[in-house]
Amino acid sequence: MIRNLLVATDGSPQSAVAVDCAFSLAHRLYARLEAVHVIDSRLVELPMALPALGPAAAWSGPQASSALHAALQARGEAILRELEARAEKEALPIETHLEFGNPAQVIRDIQQRTELVVLGRAGEHAVAAPGMTGSTMDRVVHRAIRPCLVTPPAFSPVRKILFATDGGAAAARARDVATDLAQALSVPMVVLSVAARASGEERARTVVENALSSVRAHETAAAGLALAGNPAAVSLEQAKKLAADLVVLGMHGHGKMYDRLLGSTAAIVNARAACPVLLVP
Repeated sequence: MIRNLLVATDGSPQSAVAVDCAFSLAHRLYARLEAVHVIDSRLVELPMALPALGPAAAWSGPQASSALHAALQARGEAILRELEARAEKEALPIETHLEFGNPAQVIRDIQQRTELVVLGRAGEHAVAAPGMTGSTMDRVVHRAIRPCLVTPPAFSPVRKILFATDGGAAAARARDVATDLAQALSVPMVVLSVAARASGEERARTVVENALSSVRAHETAAAGLALAGNPAAVSLEQAKKLAADLVVLGMHGHGKMYDRLLGSTAAIVNARAACPVLLVP
């Protein structure tokens, strides 16, 4: 059972959806909620590097860095105050944290004390300066030691879960998380296994049957689907067809194998799903 949630917010519209999702889950799971806003140290350090650019960099150096840090801190405090006010209005206990550093690393460090991390698919710099900051979401997921729930541009409460499995060890961990959530939220679950080739359909059916046996042993309502095709495309198609509000996937590990995975099924589903995607390491 998930009893501790951590939501990362940068004040952007995308992170507002993550906040909505985290509040909804905290209420429904009777979970403890933490919120973190990270002042990105790279933004503060940038003015310090600007003198090397020459006379064109008039606003630079220690004074600029200090002023920028103060402005970002004030903004972060305002964002967290809004969350505290909302939590008080909804009678939901919340603990907020204002941190400084690399957002992905900070979130990685504080994952130890939580069971689920909620964050937006894209942040405040996704459009304005994607090349400068990169994707915090990608980096958080890359370093994850806890399940990461990545939210899309629009929020909707979880009413049905689609769990996609290949029968591996990571999928087994994801199955357990999906089962716990389905049971705690009192929502049905669909188990999906996709064979990349027609010759693998029999194995896909076995994978589904084994997963269903485990899920139903916890008295969770579940149905199964074994299909053939491109795993990412079929998963996205079924998520839409079944009107799933959450897709759960296992991650196979970190390093090169992890990067290879994120170049395929997990990354594609995470990037294109209309509903939140829960990635379980």
